[in-house]
Amino acid sequence: MSNLRHWLWLSTRGPAPGMYAARILDHFGTSEEAYFAQRADYRAIPGLPTKVRLALEDKDLTQAEDILTQCRRLGIQILTRQDAAYPRRLGELDTAPCVLYVKGTLPQMDREAAVALVGARDASPYGIMAAGQLGLELARQGVLVVSGSARGIDAAALQGALRGGGQVVSVLGNGIDVIYPAGHQDLYEDVAAAGALVSEYPPGTPPVGAHFPVRNRLIAGLCLGVLVVEGTETSGSLITARWALEQGRDVFAVPGGIDAPLSRGPNGLIRRGEAKLIQDAWDVVEEYQFLY
Repeated sequence: MSNLRHWLWLSTRGPAPGMYAARILDHFGTSEEAYFAQRADYRAIPGLPTKVRLALEDKDLTQAEDILTQCRRLGIQILTRQDAAYPRRLGELDTAPCVLYVKGTLPQMDREAAVALVGARDASPYGIMAAGQLGLELARQGVLVVSGSARGIDAAALQGALRGGGQVVSVLGNGIDVIYPAGHQDLYEDVAAAGALVSEYPPGTPPVGAHFPVRNRLIAGLCLGVLVVEGTETSGSLITARWALEQGRDVFAVPGGIDAPLSRGPNGLIRRGEAKLIQDAWDVVEEYQFLY
């Protein structure tokens, strides 16, 4: 239990602590060593922001205790980097979080043909149709569908996969007990029943805008590939595609009309040769036949 408190302490050090946790662990080896280190030890870690270094000097475990209490009350599982259930795909990243919070049953991600479906919140009818149909078809062919929980493409993809009887995982940019957007409680419950809700943020964390671009690295990191359905060239779905490319994941894209603003993102990925053009679920599944 003491060990778990140290993991939780490390996971809450400074802004976007998950982005630097792997670097800190690589330096010290364990969360306990990181906790008991001194100021000079933290200064020896290359590339660590000043705010994170200062946060590491705060040894108060009260927040960790509070998180443990909340997770027990809410039935939220805590996975650390040392746990066998922690996805290896994610743990290999330079920006892997040291702690994951899970509601439901996290599938064995490393054995699954996991594919993320991402896209615009204010999606077009075409995008909603494509996301729902692809989610359903992929689920029926045994693909584990991963997405966020936003309205638009995320919700349509998850709902399609649920209709297809597949396993689903939703990665959140807020605490698992915080329903965002409002009105998605039924979707949260359905996802937890058919798979898992996952977050690197402790219970009670609000959906702050800065969390979502950081969260997108986890969506890409849990999967073999990312499928962009709709999005502008500066959208969060394109950020997820960038993370996927940096992580060596596959990128797929649904083409759209040349006059459709929300198709500029996926069309651009295809034009630059960064994504495979997708017309149906088999275009994705054929890339992962070796897993079937």
